[in-house]
Formats: sequence, C-alpha cells, structure tokens
Amino acid sequence: MKKLYFSTFVRGLERPVEAMLHKEGGVAVERMAPGAALYRSVREPALPYMHQTFAVLFQMKPAADADAAIKRLLSTGGWLDRFPFEETQGKRFRIVTAQGDRLVSANMRGVDMLERTISEHTGMRTCRERPEVELWVLCREEAAYFLWRLGKRSSAKQEGQLRADVCAVMSFLSACGGKSAAILGCTETALPAALRAGGARTLTCVCPDRASARLLSARTSGVRVVEGASGCTDMPDASQAAVVITLSPKAEKTERAESDLRGALYEAKRILQMGGRLLVLAPVALAASTLRKTQGVRVLERCDLTLSGQPCALWVMTVVEDAADSGL
Repeated sequence: MKKLYFSTFVRGLERPVEAMLHKEGGVAVERMAPGAALYRSVREPALPYMHQTFAVLFQMKPAADADAAIKRLLSTGGWLDRFPFEETQGKRFRIVTAQGDRLVSANMRGVDMLERTISEHTGMRTCRERPEVELWVLCREEAAYFLWRLGKRSSAKQEGQLRADVCAVMSFLSACGGKSAAILGCTETALPAALRAGGARTLTCVCPDRASARLLSARTSGVRVVEGASGCTDMPDASQAAVVITLSPKAEKTERAESDLRGALYEAKRILQMGGRLLVLAPVALAASTLRKTQGVRVLERCDLTLSGQPCALWVMTVVEDAADSGL
C-alpha cells in the first residue's frame, strides 16, 4: 500500500525534482509546491535530492499560524489512527512548529495539550532535548500538515561546501550516466560524489589550488584529480559529455571573476561533445551578463535559487554549432 509522504528541497528546483520523482519506482506525485513535494510511495523514501522527508499523519486547509493548526488538530483527532504504532511504544518525542521555511514558537498551552494527547494514545513520552521522534506542525501557503520526520537530522553544512541535495539534482540534470564528465574549478567533495553516484563513467576534477586537489584526492575515489586553471586543461577536444562549473554563492562581481568565468566557459565548450551538457551554478549578479554574451551554447533550463542567502541560478546548457540566439 502506498503511504503519503512530504519532502522539502531548495526552492527553484521544482521542475527537475518532479522529473526525478516520476522516475522513482512505486512513487505517485500528488502535488508540487514551491520547495516541496507531496507524493505516495510503496516504500519509505530515501531520496538524496530531498532536504527533509516526512510521513504525513494529517493534512489540513491552510492555517493562519501554528497555534491555529494545533487547535484544529486537537478538535479533529482522526490523525491518531495514522501513527505507526509498532514504532511508538516508549519512544521519546517532541513537537516542532514551523511556518514555511522557518521554525516558529507556538503557545505552550496548546503544545502541552497536543503532547498529552499523543502520549495517552501512542505510549510515547515527551522529551524536548534529544528525542527519537520529531512531530512537525508545518504551516505553508498551500496547506497545513502534521508530519512525522524521517531519517537522521542532517549534519551542519560546512562553509564552502555545496548542499548534497542540490548536487544530486545537478547530477541528474547533467545526464552523465555512463559518460565522461568534468568539474572545472572544483573545491569540494559533494558534487564529485553526486556525479559518481549518478553513474559517470569517468570524472575529472580540475582544482584551482593544491589544497583543493589534496582534499579531493583524500576523500574521493574513482576520480581523476588535476590541479590547474579552469580555462586551460589537458583534456582532449570534444572528450566530455558533461561539464559543470560552480562559483561560490558569495563570489563578487569583479573583472578577474568575470575573466575567469569566460575562460572556464571557453574551455568547457572546447572539451564538450556536440550536444553535451554544460551546467553553471553561480551568483546571478556575477554570471548572468557573461553567460548572455557566450556564443555556441543554448539554454535548456534555468533554475533560480537562493544559496547562502544570495540570489543564484543554475543554468543548464548544451553545445550547438550556431547559437547566435542563445536565449541566455
């Protein structure tokens, strides 16, 4: 029997995430919303392109705030039958309240009443410090949800590292399965890991400095690591089916940064096969004008994202013979 699940991801990636869900066996998508998906699955999902995943205990019409959602839960009660009772006995739990993408506080009187109701019917006990179960009251524009959080809490993101879920989407969009791929200006490990998991037959990481090259060599396997400039590599012409260029979300627009990006784009076009995929993830302010002036590529898709609080975009392009009207 298919159970109902709710997952979140970076806003702006709705189209590729929906496409990835449709490729999952035993999954039926019910609703896509900004940064979220509601779907049914025959098995508990473990999807690397999702940030957080929950089992849905109850969904309601949109609520003004968490207090209103809790009052509705307390007056309904039907959701109690949807608890996985085989997993609840003796477990410690806490209530988490959220409005959109933000954690918010709620009236503790209502929270206490909800906790007592859950304890009496499930055998779980309240523990707000290190619970084994998190139950979320989540208010969003399209609906309010009562959710059971699945999986372990994500470890803190390291400075300068791309989020693993974003990397998984980039791997999918690169269409690198069974093919050769390259990352220009590679300084972290999550993206190479995602491309390898996506089935890249060979992967070359061009690192801008010795420290990055050592990091990649120590923490990745099955990857060719090269230290050097992104605008000048030793890879043969038309040897790669996919090339990925990433710039830090906090990178500033300077003449040097724009020049480096132009060099990387020129090199990417040289080593890409005709029809190959070129992905660029970068701050809009830095990359948009440079990409608009780039000839020989055509935009297949653009996803606008906010990363580290900065407006960024993920451009998915392909190499063409004549791209005077590139659409960038």
